[in-house]
Amino acid sequence: MAEVKRRVAYYYRGDVGNYYYGAGHPMKPVRMKLAHHLLLSYGLYRQLEVYRPHLATAEEMKEFHSSDYIDFLSRITPENMHEFAASMSKFGIGEFSDCPVFSGLYDYCRIHAGGIDW
Repeated sequence: MAEVKRRVAYYYRGDVGNYYYGAGHPMKPVRMKLAHHLLLSYGLYRQLEVYRPHLATAEEMKEFHSSDYIDFLSRITPENMHEFAASMSKFGIGEFSDCPVFSGLYDYCRIHAGGIDW
């Protein structure tokens, strides 16, 4: 019986590396962009199934998360987060968690959710 070769699926959007979690956070999304450039430079992308995730809609994300959570993500910003103290505590998002509020949070979530095979 012949061996079936499997290819790795690779999901990437160029805008995913444009976010900044803040000085104290260990995750640096720009590293995703750097890793992508390495894949291109070394030609490794030729061995991958490359996909560009779409921006998931609120309705798609609500298949996995509550409407309250998605609505919260769509409204909170670093400038207005003081208005959402109760929701931040409820959802485990904010200054004292590993899920900070940053500019573009909702679109960042849409990018990652868009990689799901709906």
